[in-house]
Amino acid sequence: MVRPSDAFFREVNRAVAKSGALEKAARDIADRATRISRANGGSANYTLRPGIRPNGRAYVDVVSDNHAEERGSEDVTRINALRRASRGER
Repeated sequence: MVRPSDAFFREVNRAVAKSGALEKAARDIADRATRISRANGGSANYTLRPGIRPNGRAYVDVVSDNHAEERGSEDVTRINALRRASRGER
């Protein structure tokens, strides 16, 4: 079997990043996480952090500004909205 070149993979990943497919998927997860958070009395906001890994692969992270709400603490109930949204919960 012939293995595609690294340049081929870099070009494909650049095309995926330009197409906006990753950003749309991340935006959908952020929107679901916001709905889950609000439905459970939370106040977390979610932002997108795009980038390219050293091997050329594009990614978009969804980041919460309220870590206590995501993981829970003595004062804040754990909601896990981002985890639940990324698994497809509505």
